[in-house]
Amino acid sequence: MYHSVCKTNVGEFVISPDSLRADFEYLKARGYTSVWVRDVIAFCEGKGDLPEKPIILSFDDGFYNNAFYAEKIAAEYGMKITLSVVGSYVQKEEGQKTRSPVYSYLNVDDLARLYGGGRVELCNHTYDMHKSSPRKGLRRKRGESFADYERAIRADSEKCRALVQTACGCKMNVFTYPFGCYSKETQKILSEMGYKAIMTCKGGINVFKKGSVEGLFDIMRYNRPGKAVTKEFFKKIKVL
Repeated sequence: MYHSVCKTNVGEFVISPDSLRADFEYLKARGYTSVWVRDVIAFCEGKGDLPEKPIILSFDDGFYNNAFYAEKIAAEYGMKITLSVVGSYVQKEEGQKTRSPVYSYLNVDDLARLYGGGRVELCNHTYDMHKSSPRKGLRRKRGESFADYERAIRADSEKCRALVQTACGCKMNVFTYPFGCYSKETQKILSEMGYKAIMTCKGGINVFKKGSVEGLFDIMRYNRPGKAVTKEFFKKIKVL
């Protein structure tokens, strides 16, 4: 699980382009093949196969530097990337004359180019729920009725989905929880909306079986802190 890719402010959620390149080089040298979540969905539905050593390279929040750096580095190593966008961030970027890999987000033209390039899949990271208040992520508020909660989730999710579909023709069916926050009712709501997989912020290795969708709504990911050394990070999470 990556976030921002930038030459400055490297830290818990920011990795440098050089470190990202080192990660991809490490994975390729050890025979890992990047896959999209939709490849995993197809495998679980019995409609396709996965390579011997598959790995999902996910990027959250929709930073402009994902296009400025990450996509280009991915192309160098033949990698696919999975990008989760926040709709309100995309819309706020419209009309911005000055854009920077340090602070900007992807706009609708970026989404169209990335999706059309064939290296990027897009996932729903909410339209405007990537916040800590009045609710944190998709967590149900105290005292909120189920009807109000469901209405809020559906309205927000559909707004992001419509924005992305209009921008590039992609109807997203993978959801990514902001902060990994959700409630016991969330999965059912998203499933009824047609989502086939959900990415969490839990750390762990996922095990999927062909023909079984078990685990698709609880996909685990390891956050990749920017200051960790490539070999040490992958050794720690047993990607060897």
